[in-house]
Amino acid sequence: MEEGGTPLFPFCRPVGPVRAVLIPLFCAVGILAAPPPVHGDELPGDTTAAPPRLRLCLSSLTVGRYNPLGLSVQHRLMYSLRLFDSSSPLFRDTFIALGPSLKINPTNLKAGPLLEFQPLALVHLRLGYEFVRFFGTSGHLQSFPFREVPYSDSYHDHHRNLGYAASGHRYFIEPALQMKAGPVAARTIFTLEWWSVDLRRGDRFFYDPTLDSILPTGELVWANDTDLLYIDGRLILGVRWSSVFPGSRRYHMRVGPVVAWSFNTDDYSLLNRPTVLLVLGWYLRHPSRGGWAPYGVIGFTFSTDFL
Repeated sequence: MEEGGTPLFPFCRPVGPVRAVLIPLFCAVGILAAPPPVHGDELPGDTTAAPPRLRLCLSSLTVGRYNPLGLSVQHRLMYSLRLFDSSSPLFRDTFIALGPSLKINPTNLKAGPLLEFQPLALVHLRLGYEFVRFFGTSGHLQSFPFREVPYSDSYHDHHRNLGYAASGHRYFIEPALQMKAGPVAARTIFTLEWWSVDLRRGDRFFYDPTLDSILPTGELVWANDTDLLYIDGRLILGVRWSSVFPGSRRYHMRVGPVVAWSFNTDDYSLLNRPTVLLVLGWYLRHPSRGGWAPYGVIGFTFSTDFL
């Protein structure tokens, strides 16, 4: 559905930002159960073993993306301390962790410290700062003096020569709720972030390919990802709802299936859960991509415990 257009189906009518968040949130918290241990961007597993008291864990994620096109590699090295020595599902996987994060793709690099806190298996909180460097490649970075730019893939290609290198800072907080009932798991992650970028004089907005949005400098931006999953050993099937709200009516939403396969289900070892994943989606609303435009991500993730 294009912005301001007619929905393809009755249940796809335009919704405001509050309802767009409440819908996936109610889907997630509607499952009452013992929660699974879930860390960061990894999909929930069905591990029941208690983690070690101290962990030094490297997590890696490599993804390719379509619409917009992208390729990214992410690494996190986290040193964590288990908070409670308990066999209860509610307190078994509780921890505080600190470490560096690195994300790199052909257009930019992000690096900085992360702090993660999980006081209950139901609740996860991540705080972080990233130094950001835009390389000026592929027509990025592009910036604007006003928000309502008719930005699209064709606009970007036509103005590719206006892209330039720049540096900036990204501060973010990510609260999450997560739970599991038998083979069914749910998680909803909210991301609130604030950017400061050295844009050209007179510009206050820029296009960020990760969020696929025109973002402001010095204002709050928020997003949500909600997963509803069925876990059967090494196989994970489910659906993901994603939305981005850059501080204007130019927000976008998409929904689609998730499929993941793990080559093993080991935890706290040298090779934990090496997993291939596929995320598909269709934009229910986007200011430039039109109704039901396709979206896709293919990736590989794993983690390694050194302690």
